[in-house]
Amino acid sequence: MTSGTRDTQIAFASKAVVLLVSLGVQSSLAWLLGTDGRGSYAVCLLFATLLGTVLSFGIDSAGQYYVASGKMKKPEAVWSTLAALLVTSAVAMVVGRTLMEFDLAFFAKAPRSSFMLALIVIPFSVIGLGSVMLLIGMGRITWMAITSVATIIVQLVVALVLMMGFGLGVNGALMAILAAGLTSTVMAMVGFARAGALDRAHLQRAHFKDLVTYGLRSYVAKLSAATYFRLGTMILAFFASTAEIGIFAAGSGLVTRILMVPTSIGVALFSRVAADGEGRPETVSQAARVSAILSGACLLALALLGRPIIGLLLSPSFLRVVPLIWIMVPGVFVRAATKLLMSYFMGTDRPGVCSWAIGLGMGVNVAALLVLLPLYGLAGAAWAMTLGYFTSSAILAVSFRAMSGMTVMQTWLPRAEDRAVLRQVVGGVWQRFGRAISRQ
Repeated sequence: MTSGTRDTQIAFASKAVVLLVSLGVQSSLAWLLGTDGRGSYAVCLLFATLLGTVLSFGIDSAGQYYVASGKMKKPEAVWSTLAALLVTSAVAMVVGRTLMEFDLAFFAKAPRSSFMLALIVIPFSVIGLGSVMLLIGMGRITWMAITSVATIIVQLVVALVLMMGFGLGVNGALMAILAAGLTSTVMAMVGFARAGALDRAHLQRAHFKDLVTYGLRSYVAKLSAATYFRLGTMILAFFASTAEIGIFAAGSGLVTRILMVPTSIGVALFSRVAADGEGRPETVSQAARVSAILSGACLLALALLGRPIIGLLLSPSFLRVVPLIWIMVPGVFVRAATKLLMSYFMGTDRPGVCSWAIGLGMGVNVAALLVLLPLYGLAGAAWAMTLGYFTSSAILAVSFRAMSGMTVMQTWLPRAEDRAVLRQVVGGVWQRFGRAISRQ
C-alpha cells in the first residue's frame, strides 16, 4: 500500500467519524433549539466566521503552503502563522465589537450576549483551524485525524451538557465551538512538538510578508469557501424571520456535509502536490473522479431519503427543507467533483486561480439571491447557491484543462484504476473501523 493511499484511508476514516458526530451536533441543535433558536445560532456563527475569515487574510492557507513546500522551516512556519493569526483575531474582535454599536437588523436576530460570546469564539476558532491546516501541510495525517475526531466529539459533548444540563441554549452551542477550537489547538501543539515544529525560531519580517502575500492571493477563495453556503443565511438575516433562517441554515449545513468527502481526500493530497514541481495533475484528476463517485452516491441517498432523514435527524419542524435540499444537490455534486482541483492550484503557487473561480461563483450567488429571493423565497436562495457552485466549478475545470494540459476526457472519464482506488480506500476504511470495534 502506498503512503498516499494509507493517508487517504486515515483521513477518510476520520472524516467519516467527524461526519457522523457532526450530524449528531446538527441534530442536537435542531431538536434542542427549534427553528427560531437554530436561526439565532446560525446568525451568531456567521458573525464570528465572517469576521475571523475576512480579517485573517488567508494566512492559515499560506502557512500550510509554506510548511508543505519546505519554503519555510517547520518552526518558522508554525510560530509565524500562529502569531499572525493571534493578531488578526484580536483585530476581528475589535471590529466586531464596533459593528455591534450600529442599529442593524442583523443584530436583532439573537440576544446581545450571544453576539458577545461569538466575538470570544473568534480566536479559538481561527487558531484551531489554522493549527489543523499546519498539521496537514506537515503531512501529519494520523495526528490530524485524531485531532479532528477529538475536536468534534468535544463540541458535541459540551453542547449537550450546556444546552440540556444547564439550559444555556444558543450560548451553550457557541461555547461548545469555543471548546472545540481550544481542543484542536492544544492537540495540534502536541503534534507540532512531536514533529520538532515548536523549536525556537527567529520571527522575521520576511516570513510575515511571505504569509500575507500568499494569503492575499488566496484570500477571495478562502473567504468565499468559508462563507459560501452561509451566504443565503447572511442575506436572510436581514430580511427573514429567525425560523426561516434556521430552516435554510440547517438544510444547507446538512447537504454541504457531503463536501467532507473531497476535503478528506485533499488532506492526503495537498502535501504531495505542493512538494512536486508539476503538481501531480494525473493524481489530482483521479482524486477528483473518486470524489465525484463517492459524493454522488451520498447525495443520491440524501435526495431519495430526504424526508425520513430530516424528520429523524432535525425533527418534523424542519421538513420544509427537503425541497430545498433537492435544489442544492446538483450544485454540491459539481462542487465535490471540482474542489480537489484547488489542491493543484494551491500546491503549485497559483492560489489566484482559486480566488477568481470561487469569487466569481460567490458573485453569481449574491446576484441570484437578490433576484430570486424576493420571487421564490427560500427556494430562490437554494437555486442561487447551486448556480454559484456551477459557476465556480466550471472555472476551476476550464483552468485545470488549460494549465495541466490534460484533456476533459483524461480528467473526468472514469477508468479501471479509479475502481481499484475506491476499493482500496473504502475497504481500508472498513477494515480500520472493524479493527477499532474488535478492540472494544
